[in-house]
Amino acid sequence: MTFSTFGPFTAPGATNPVDTGAAPQAHTVQIVTTGTPTTCTVQLEGSLDDAGAPSNWSNLSGPQTVTGPLFMFHVANRPIRLIRVNITALSGGSSPTVAVRYMGV
Repeated sequence: MTFSTFGPFTAPGATNPVDTGAAPQAHTVQIVTTGTPTTCTVQLEGSLDDAGAPSNWSNLSGPQTVTGPLFMFHVANRPIRLIRVNITALSGGSSPTVAVRYMGV
C-alpha cells in the first residue's frame, strides 16, 4: 500500500511523482479545497519510466471536476509504478487552495 499527501497548491500544476514500487492497481484520490473555487479539475496520471528519468505521463482517470470542499474518486485495474495528480484547472473563489491525498493498493 502507498499513501502520499501533497499541497496545498494555489495554482494548476502536477504534484511530485510518487514511486509506488509495487505497482498498485487500485487508486483512491481525495481532494480538499478551501476558498470555494468555482473551477477545480484534477486527473490521476501514471508512468512506467524510471523515477530518475524524464517521465511520460498518461491520464489514468480522465478529468475529474471537483464539486465541493471534499471530493474523492477511484481508479481500478490500472497497475502503474509512478503516479502523480495533475491539477489542470483552479480558479475563482477567494484565494483557493487544493490539497491532495493519494492511496494505492
